[in-house]
Amino acid sequence: MHEKSLKAIKGSICGVCLGVLIFIASFFVSAASGGYFYTATGVGVVIASLITLIFSMSIMLMEEVTSKENKSNIRSL
Repeated sequence: MHEKSLKAIKGSICGVCLGVLIFIASFFVSAASGGYFYTATGVGVVIASLITLIFSMSIMLMEEVTSKENKSNIRSL
């Protein structure tokens, strides 16, 4: 089960990097065309990736806590 979570974390980290690159590159594009579409796109990608990262990490934490509780319940029986 951890493999799926790790894939989500790796994907979200790559999304954050991609969003930051789009955001930085958007300053050059915005200066040429005068629009802020690429800036908003970069910020949106970063925010969406961070939400995915936080969600994945919370799921992993819940799995670990649940598995520890299950192991302690089995030992006490």
